[in-house]
Amino acid sequence: MRLIEGDSLRERLAAKPPLVESFIDAEAQIQMNGVDFTLREVSRFGDEPGAIDFDNSERKTPETFSIDPDADNWWNLSPGPYWVVYNEIVNIPADMFGMARTRSSLLRSGAHIATALWDSGYSGRSGSVLVIHNPAGLRLKRDARVLQLVFYGLDAPAAKTYAGQYQDENK
Repeated sequence: MRLIEGDSLRERLAAKPPLVESFIDAEAQIQMNGVDFTLREVSRFGDEPGAIDFDNSERKTPETFSIDPDADNWWNLSPGPYWVVYNEIVNIPADMFGMARTRSSLLRSGAHIATALWDSGYSGRSGSVLVIHNPAGLRLKRDARVLQLVFYGLDAPAAKTYAGQYQDENK
């Protein structure tokens, strides 16, 4: 396993299909070791719980409700959890996977983003959970860079790639 960075990252981003597409500004978002993801949508969770079981036969994700930004494209968010969706679409080949980290400016503002692994073979416009810990809340502007996704190369293509219900989500 190795980090895909620098020129190798740029080559993968230029591939067909591109590793990441739908950038707001690729020059600003492509970093030496990863790609900044930007905020497209913010939603609040409903009042019903989620349900997770072993084989997903009884899985139920909770309902979410979109929150519109104000006239200047700012979300004024109170402390708590939110579902966020990114502008960028990923197309992860069989010989890679991705892991994400919250950008430091968001952490310094008292918030973080919890993510899952971006599996080999996954394609889609992803979402994650934003948790605001700051008692004063947080203001986020549409297209803010909030997360950095880094990619790792496998020694060989994965024998089995992602085939779950979130494949091609939000495209």
